[in-house]
Amino acid sequence: MSNKISLLALNRLAGLGPIGIKKLQRRFPDLNELFGLSAQELIALGITSKLAHTLKQDVRHAIEADLSWENAHPTHHILTWDDAHYPSLLKEIHDPPPVLYAIGDITCLTHPCLLAMVGTRKPSATGRDIAWQFAYELAAHHIHIVSGLALGIDAQAHMGSLAAAGSTIAVMATGIDTIYPHTHQKLASEIGEKGVILTEFPLKTSPNPRHFPRRNRIISGLSLATLVVEAAIKSGSLITARFALEQNRDVFAIPGSIHNPQAQGCHHLLQQGAQLITTVQDILDQFSHKQAAYSAWPASTMLDIEQPLMQWIGFETTSFDLILQRSQYAVDELACALTELELEGLIQAVPGGYARSRA
Repeated sequence: MSNKISLLALNRLAGLGPIGIKKLQRRFPDLNELFGLSAQELIALGITSKLAHTLKQDVRHAIEADLSWENAHPTHHILTWDDAHYPSLLKEIHDPPPVLYAIGDITCLTHPCLLAMVGTRKPSATGRDIAWQFAYELAAHHIHIVSGLALGIDAQAHMGSLAAAGSTIAVMATGIDTIYPHTHQKLASEIGEKGVILTEFPLKTSPNPRHFPRRNRIISGLSLATLVVEAAIKSGSLITARFALEQNRDVFAIPGSIHNPQAQGCHHLLQQGAQLITTVQDILDQFSHKQAAYSAWPASTMLDIEQPLMQWIGFETTSFDLILQRSQYAVDELACALTELELEGLIQAVPGGYARSRA
């Protein structure tokens, strides 16, 4: 069994997550050795009983499906941490995905100038125009646009980039064979031909609200900076911006009308220190300094948020709203922290909320 197949197997095991997989690979550089041990031998090495038995689950059929999909077309790719085309910036984040499924030109993933463009699914006419025009002009300057294939700003960013004959990267929160929303089938097909469609989720993974914050960390993690075009206070785009900060990347925001609720998230980011963007040249000027240390907004650690959260999450289901009420954190801060705790294997997303993982 190769390391690639071992990582495919680990990636399919529920409750393990990127952090858990990273810890296992540190302990077992040759993952084949890990899978060669019995559950009892794993427990004797100090691995919890639950994890030991999880590792003995038979996922061979699913892995065969993965490899069959990869071999079905030359534009189908499965990348792991060790691959040359695995994005170096993404590898730097706290919880890089061990496996990436991709369709398209994977050289785009190692392009030196990647910019995330995100925003509301229900933009104003002005917001749509700005997203398309900025993406078009940035693509003309050889900047690749990264976004999430969602309705609204994401779609406009992808389409603007494609219209300029540029490359764009669409990061999904579903399996690579499950385009969401379904109305973006044609757009996804065009991105697969001229850019890259990307996901960390295995084949057949359906849309799940809890997957979108995980998707967002990849959008920001791939990119030198994140531009929020138009977003409400509770927009998922602010979660992407929060991840960008945790990853020590720049955050840009475009101001809007004080009467537009969909601009309030951008105004909040600007108040917190995001860089004001009013023209494409503002971004080009910033990208000309990208070899310097990131200075837009000091990176912070999630530990100050994550650790206290555990006292409010029990082994029984605790709703997001109740955790929000108890913690008194901002929605975007809480969503990021919960995602990090889930990726570390400390909690699990369950119907109705979250619960601690049992050892």
